[in-house]
Amino acid sequence: MPTTKIFNKYVVKISGGNDGRVALLSCYIDNSFVGRIDFFPEGTTLTKDYLWHPNPFGEYIVLHMPMSRFESVINTVRYEKPLILYISVNRGNGASTQGSGYLATSEKEPVGEQEGIL
Repeated sequence: MPTTKIFNKYVVKISGGNDGRVALLSCYIDNSFVGRIDFFPEGTTLTKDYLWHPNPFGEYIVLHMPMSRFESVINTVRYEKPLILYISVNRGNGASTQGSGYLATSEKEPVGEQEGIL
């Protein structure tokens, strides 16, 4: 079953000297946390994306990507809007449900349009 989370704000954290996650993009709709994208070193075997529930923030999406995608993801969140996190999962009874997800624009964009450019 697909789940989407719209977001309009983000926080970036980049770790130093870490063999695990090396960067984190936390996504918010205003001040409410809706999900995150974890970035890992190249060659790391990535675990499945997942939908996390229940927790203090409510249900949220966690995506895993290699660090090579960081630049394209950061450019997308800087210059595109509106944005969503998406995941398709088979809902279970546990706190975490694995699936496959992505970051996307939530509306069709006109060709040649670029937000943030005057």
